[in-house]
Amino acid sequence: MADLQETIGRVVRQERQYRNLTIKELGEKAGLSEIYVGEIERGQKYPSAKVLESLAHALGLDIAELLELMAEEIRREREPEYTRVIGFTVPTTPGQPRRTVVKRIVNLLDDGEIESVANFSAFLLSKHLTPQ
Repeated sequence: MADLQETIGRVVRQERQYRNLTIKELGEKAGLSEIYVGEIERGQKYPSAKVLESLAHALGLDIAELLELMAEEIRREREPEYTRVIGFTVPTTPGQPRRTVVKRIVNLLDDGEIESVANFSAFLLSKHLTPQ
């Protein structure tokens, strides 16, 4: 399992690549040096909260979204069986976090449809996790 520093770097790199930014461009937008951004992406530096906030804004995210992406990456590493519970493949762009794709799909649904999807997902999850 990767450590937190590596996970942060991987998420920052994925989001940067998804937005077709170079390390230099991301650094300029975030007010950071290209070298420092590269070190963060390689898991060699631990960014401060202020640096994470700057990177999030430079990526067009708020800090909560960036932290959510990091949490999803950690969950995927620690509990891979939970990310495949429903049993369908989520369409995704290479490097794009699956959670982002699912959020976009859910945003297309009406409130009643969202509740139905959530109930069905909970049902499938309970069946998958119940010992047979």
